[in-house]
Amino acid sequence: MATIPVRDQKNTSIGEVEVADTVFGRPVRRSLLHEAVVQDQARARQGTHKTLRRGEVSGGGRKPWRQKGTGRARVGSTRTPLWRKGGTVFGPQPRDYSFAIGRKKQRHALQMALTVKQNDDQIVVLDSLAIEAPKTKHVASLLSGLALNGRVLIYEPEGGEEFQRAARNIPGVKVISGYGLTVYDLLLHDWLLTSKAGIERIDEALR
Repeated sequence: MATIPVRDQKNTSIGEVEVADTVFGRPVRRSLLHEAVVQDQARARQGTHKTLRRGEVSGGGRKPWRQKGTGRARVGSTRTPLWRKGGTVFGPQPRDYSFAIGRKKQRHALQMALTVKQNDDQIVVLDSLAIEAPKTKHVASLLSGLALNGRVLIYEPEGGEEFQRAARNIPGVKVISGYGLTVYDLLLHDWLLTSKAGIERIDEALR
């Protein structure tokens, strides 16, 4: 069993929490991490891009000139893709980019991402994430006291909306809860900050 130090909000060590080696000490495969990150990014794509096809461009209802006898090339509409202001051929259309990689692979990728954080000592566990009031200055003061510079991913297991509102205006800080932990977020952020209850929930869910 691996152990992670537990601190209080004054950055003083007050104990340790045991976590499973299968979650925080798993051999890392870069190819699987890459596949999981691509999956997370694909899910985030809106896919709302669209170009107008020949039948969707306004105008062009009348044949410009007769088929034969003018010496010109035959044409049936002024909105042909060959002409200016014509429709687009094989242009992007709304689509869903998401794809699945399998539950086991997804779980293993999360375990590997947590292992990377553990090996780099980038997991900070507090006895509690409670703040005095739902204000940005309290969260900023907490992060400053813990000397967490750069991007910080905060896992709030209980899904406290007040904590999320207090932290959302701090650049580089993201708060997630429930089962919203992703490989992309773990690798993107420099630190994972959570409570003892949060790290125990992650450990239990991914065993």
